[in-house]
Amino acid sequence: MIEKTIAIQIQQRALSAVRELMTILSDIDGKCSQRDRQSVKRGVGLSVGTIQMEILEIINAQHPEIDDLKDDS
Repeated sequence: MIEKTIAIQIQQRALSAVRELMTILSDIDGKCSQRDRQSVKRGVGLSVGTIQMEILEIINAQHPEIDDLKDDS
């Protein structure tokens, strides 16, 4: 099991990476063809999905108390 303090650090870095990836979409807005934008958008989406499934899901499964998207209802 990943130690909680390390899990929090990993979570923060993974979310930072997602935010950084999302800025790519605004960087290219209006600066390339629609086809190229769709290709980049797909790449960003796949990258974000990988971070979610391969990093954050592991962290959240081991430490559900740090999952800020968890529904507590």
